[in-house]
Formats: sequence, C-alpha cells, structure tokens
Amino acid sequence: MAAVLPATPATVNVHAGPLGELSVGGLLSVNGRAQSNRYDASGPAGKYFSADVTDGLVSVAKTKGLLQFYLEAGAYNLYGIGQPAISTGNFTSIFGALPLAYLQITPSKNFNVQIGKLPAITGITPLTDLISSSYNIQFGLDSWQQQTISRGIQANYSAGPFSASVAWTDGYYSKRFNWVVGQLTYSPSSSSTIIVQGGGNAGQTDYAGPLDNSDFYLLGYNYSGSKLNMFAYLQYQKLLNGPQFGNLGGDGDQFGASVDANYAFTSNYSLSARLDYMAYSDTPSIYHGTTTLAGLGMGYGPGSRAVGLTLTPIYQEKHWFLEGELSYVHAYHITPGSAFGQNGNQPNQFVAMINTGFFL
Repeated sequence: MAAVLPATPATVNVHAGPLGELSVGGLLSVNGRAQSNRYDASGPAGKYFSADVTDGLVSVAKTKGLLQFYLEAGAYNLYGIGQPAISTGNFTSIFGALPLAYLQITPSKNFNVQIGKLPAITGITPLTDLISSSYNIQFGLDSWQQQTISRGIQANYSAGPFSASVAWTDGYYSKRFNWVVGQLTYSPSSSSTIIVQGGGNAGQTDYAGPLDNSDFYLLGYNYSGSKLNMFAYLQYQKLLNGPQFGNLGGDGDQFGASVDANYAFTSNYSLSARLDYMAYSDTPSIYHGTTTLAGLGMGYGPGSRAVGLTLTPIYQEKHWFLEGELSYVHAYHITPGSAFGQNGNQPNQFVAMINTGFFL
C-alpha cells in the first residue's frame, strides 16, 4: 500500500440514480525491491531483486444518508520489515479481490453500525481509503501480530473528544466469529489523540493459526500538526495454550513498541522515519519454527528480540507520488533456522524499495 501522503487527492463524486451521490477513487502503483540475506523460498522472498504491482485498487463509497457503504476492489500488497515478501497475486488471495466491503447504518452523526468485511480494530494496519495508515511503504516489526481485515459487526459512537468502538469478528480472518475487540480514543486537542485497544478470543479456534487464540492490547498516541505527524504505540499479545497446535509447554508473550513520524518540508516533499522493537518469549514447545509472523508463530524463536529502523522519503505532485525506502532489521537470541538468509541463521537484513504510482 502507498504510505500516508502529504495530501491525498479528493475522490470523484458521481450521481448514481437511486443510490444517490457516490465517491469514487482509485490507486495504481508499482514497486521495485532489493534485499540482503534472501530466503530459501519462491517468489520475491527468494530473490535479491524483484518488482511487482503494489496496488491496483478502486473504491466506491456512499457517505450520506441512513444507509451508507464502502467497497474496495482490486489487487494489493502489504510489505513488512523483517518478513518474507509475498507476490501481490498471492497476497491478494488472502482477503480476496474485494478486501473491504461493508454496509454502514448511520442513524445519527454520533453513532453508526458497520457490517461486513471491516478494517480490523486491533492494530494500525487496515487497508482503508486506498492507502495504509503507515508513513512508510513497509509496515513495522510488530504489525504482523495485528489484525488487518476481519469479518463481523462493529458499532461506533462519538461524543465530543471521546469515541468508542466495539466489534464482534472472526479475528484473524478465521471464519470463526468468536473475537470481541474494542477501542477507546480521547482527543485532548485538535492535534493529539490517545488510543487504547483491547480484544481477544472469547472461545477457542481449533483450525486456524495460534494468533487467533490470543489476547491483544495496544496503547497509542497520535499527533497531527501542520508539518509534523507522529504515531507511537506499545502493544502486548498473549498467545494462549492450545494442545491442537502442539503448544503443550505454556503460553507465549509478545511485546512491541514503535515510533513512526513524518515531517513535511514542503507541500511536495516529506520524510518518514520509524523505530521498532519486538520481544518474544515462550517455551520451545510453543514455537513453530516459521519465519513468517503472520503464519503459525511469533518472533524469531523463544526469547528472541529484534529492532528495526526505516527511512522513507516521499515526493508528491498532485495525483502522482514517488516513495523510496531503506530499512534495517537486527534480530538476536534467535533460534537457528528462524531468521534471515537461505539457512535462516543470519541476524540482519537490509531492504531498499521504491514505489511509484498515481491516484485516479
């Protein structure tokens, strides 16, 4: 996904007969990627150099009246530092060619209910409004513990500086509707917002990955100024014991912290920087020996730690944008075979990316 841009072009409003006025938008972008310590894998993860379509998306939204909706369709990809890259075709198949599709019932300006495929509450990685909520091309170390899209129902309420959301969903897209999540926000000023998130599996999912059998908590702070924008957060996730996954030795814990900032030097040029930290602890019998956090495990082995640094210069001229990115990840206390390189024993990885495209 394209990173947060200094100025996102407005969508086009069209009159659609009985549907009323609709807002239509689009995004097309491509990327090139270079990495050190490639993985023993097929696709871009196993190559030193690769190129792909980043996004080919169209959005249609109805934002007025009692019954509203949002649809987003096309191809898309989410990259994360410290994680094997997936081709856009394979990534699109995870959530389908219609990643977001929900109906919104809006009885008042302060309250609404959303039903369908929703941007997940837990975390900061939802695909929404055609761009990611990150200031970078790649998401941070902790983002793969967060949910991206969930099926379910969500209620939202706002009153002055406070807002609250609660949702009943299928968590990590498991098709088992047993996750209950919530979010509270408080904005002491027009530029500052404090965010608290929490949720967990109210039952047990016996056929999805163990991330679905977990509890998740996040405390965040967002600042939006005329030139400086920043988001910082702390997160904690507890992976629950489950014999069906071979997790016989105990529960797992993941701690994360991130500071992500963007400074606009001019109306066209801005620079983003992010610092990430991740710590993971559990007993060896929980660890699944996978280098993909979005898969069956967390971290780079029991007791592993990792730090990441990402720099992203962004240039935008009206509807066209160009992003460059350099990222570095260092993992330590790793389990052999669980980190970078073809044998999984390398503790470091550098990635350089370029992403360019335009809004329709």
